[in-house]
Amino acid sequence: MKPTSSLMFAAPSVIRSEYMESFLEQLNPSQREAVVHTEGPLIIFAGAGTGKTRVITYRIAYLLGNGVSPFHILAVTFTNKAAQEMRQRVDALTPGKGRSVWISTFHSFGARFLREEARQIGLTPDFLIYDDDDQKKVLRDCIKELNLDDRKFKPGRILEIISRAKDELLDADSYGIHALTSGDYFRQVTA
Repeated sequence: MKPTSSLMFAAPSVIRSEYMESFLEQLNPSQREAVVHTEGPLIIFAGAGTGKTRVITYRIAYLLGNGVSPFHILAVTFTNKAAQEMRQRVDALTPGKGRSVWISTFHSFGARFLREEARQIGLTPDFLIYDDDDQKKVLRDCIKELNLDDRKFKPGRILEIISRAKDELLDADSYGIHALTSGDYFRQVTA
């Protein structure tokens, strides 16, 4: 096995080879191929109940067992529950070694990364992230402060417009120009 420059190798044999073989035997050919893949990053994309968590945790154990530093492994998933389950499985497969692997949700990873690099993009590390309820409350306050008809200007609808603008990679200024030239009163007010 030839490591790529993206993987940093440490002392091997976190997992005894006979144990590694036994857990690899539990996988189907596609799963096994994903677990033993070592040439750079890998995305596991499959439906519910197909063994994604098992494949990812076995892959982490396999990488650790082959000397990859836990500080060079990142595993992300969608829910806190899945991240916690993944962490427990990795800990069970690699006692002591797996604790240093970064396992989190996409949102948690993104927030941590942004906090660590905040100053590079003009933010302070203590920025706030508003959830849906917080966003709606701010919009309700704005609607009230601007004396807009709260039956016509609903926070949920405005959030949809903001989301669509983000999808189109429009910043606030670009959206404002776009809204002003659209002739659409609702869009102009929301800008």
